[in-house]
Amino acid sequence: MAQPAWLLPGDPPLELVGDAGPRFLLVHGANGSAAVWRQLAAALAVRGAASLAVSLRGHGASGGQTALQSFGIRDYVADVRRVLAALPVPPVLVGHSMGGLVAQLVAAEAPLAGLALLASSPTGGMRRDGARMLLRHPFTFLRAIRRRSFRALYAEPRLARALLFARATPEAVIRDYQAMLGEESWRAGTEMNELLPDPGAVRCPVLVIGGAEDAMVSPGSVRRTASAYRTAAVLLPGRAHMLQLEGDQDALAALLLSGPWTDSTGRMPACVDARA
Repeated sequence: MAQPAWLLPGDPPLELVGDAGPRFLLVHGANGSAAVWRQLAAALAVRGAASLAVSLRGHGASGGQTALQSFGIRDYVADVRRVLAALPVPPVLVGHSMGGLVAQLVAAEAPLAGLALLASSPTGGMRRDGARMLLRHPFTFLRAIRRRSFRALYAEPRLARALLFARATPEAVIRDYQAMLGEESWRAGTEMNELLPDPGAVRCPVLVIGGAEDAMVSPGSVRRTASAYRTAAVLLPGRAHMLQLEGDQDALAALLLSGPWTDSTGRMPACVDARA
């Protein structure tokens, strides 16, 4: 099957592998691209699980950078649904941060084997967490609001660490993240408080994961999201918001591969229709 043009070619773990298609489709968060998943994709591949990462329109290797500010969350939902339509078997959809909101909206509409939310935008929106971060970093957030630039929040390593990374994260990891950092649609960012998911419409199994040191989406917000999906949150110690760049990715891969979408033998079913 030909790889659609909006998918990042990337390293082999990010390519479409095998006739059955990927077991996991990975959706990045704000200011990101498919590149943030390379370590996790490699860890999944070592365990025999193919994955595919998408760069949403205006991000990474996808087109549309000049029109980025016109895009909204529903545009990103359409991107993911186009990818799903090209796959022979519904995968587990993995969404990080803003991509978690996108994934939740997709899961309410499309057949999936499962839904994994990593440090996801909460079911109730980002107002609670946003207000807390504004109080802690008022000048940083006011500057970003004045510039209408989410990238401005993470431009300095000190701020990137405070907002996105755990205390013990090596400086090299933060530098690598900043090298991947792009701009985000201001429209899409503000819609994270307006366009909210409906957990009751999601019929596939759900796994909710957060970082125990996350200053962006607090552990309390992660727990509330898990509660909305009638499951328990998994909080990873020593990780913060960018948990797919921190720590042992083999452990995160193992968590995904043992998720609630596996059967009693540890295998994923061939297809689960979320609309059934």
